[in-house]
Amino acid sequence: MELSLPQLIISGALAISLALAVNAPAQSSSSSSLIVETSPGAIIWVDNLRYGAAPASGQLTIRNLSAGAHTVRTRLKGKRELARRINLAANTQQSIQIIPPIPADKPELHFQTAEELRERGKHADAIKEYRQAIKLRSGGYPSARIGLARSLMATEGYDDAVAEARRALREKPGAFPEAHTVIANTKRTQGFYDEAIASYRAALNQARDNSPEAHTGIALAFQDRSRAEDAIKHFRAAIAQANDTEPIIYFLLGSALERERRDAEAVEAYEKYLQLEPRSSQAAAVRSVLRQLKREIR
Repeated sequence: MELSLPQLIISGALAISLALAVNAPAQSSSSSSLIVETSPGAIIWVDNLRYGAAPASGQLTIRNLSAGAHTVRTRLKGKRELARRINLAANTQQSIQIIPPIPADKPELHFQTAEELRERGKHADAIKEYRQAIKLRSGGYPSARIGLARSLMATEGYDDAVAEARRALREKPGAFPEAHTVIANTKRTQGFYDEAIASYRAALNQARDNSPEAHTGIALAFQDRSRAEDAIKHFRAAIAQANDTEPIIYFLLGSALERERRDAEAVEAYEKYLQLEPRSSQAAAVRSVLRQLKREIR
């Protein structure tokens, strides 16, 4: 669905999901596991976090979940997206079966195609597919407008991106933190940091402070405004909420800590990044920085 955070943070368009769960549960000391049984290749989200595609077995185990209510969402190309709620007991392993049975209609097919194109960085083609999905879906299509806004931002169509996000807000009554986050991402990319920070705060307020994307975005805005401690605080909040689905946040935290000469903490963050992303394009450079930091600590 979305581009990964390594792609989106650097370009200024953070994305974790197209439908942030406003009532995503807070982190707790309990740790439960969930086995999601679905069709092979179906993409799985729990709350606002994308955990990737189900393997050939059709089973994906998700660990370190808090006790309480969670929303599980699956998307399989050509099928209608499904979402279900599950209540997890503390420190247990449970399972849920969620197999999309109903074919997607034409608007959703265009939307799914657009999402795949955006994930591959083919924004011009994605924009056409998003617009077609919106045209065919009577009554509004907020998720497609948000995807369209992200691709418009990536192609420097900033005013149009903000306009689409605001249309999404009008089409979806009630809280819609992702739309505010997309507006904030766009404003931050343009260098309008005060507007960006205000929109990130609106997103976090609506999301009950639980949005790794908004926390990461506001951290980057604070970093650009030379407010290092605020940036570090929000990077840590994003990490606490992302359940290791976005390793790049550890890299960003390590960089922020390194600039503040908090070398031991930076080492810890960089090592966690390498543990999660040992073969990333940045891994060799991070290992080099780690060697230097460890020499300085000694």
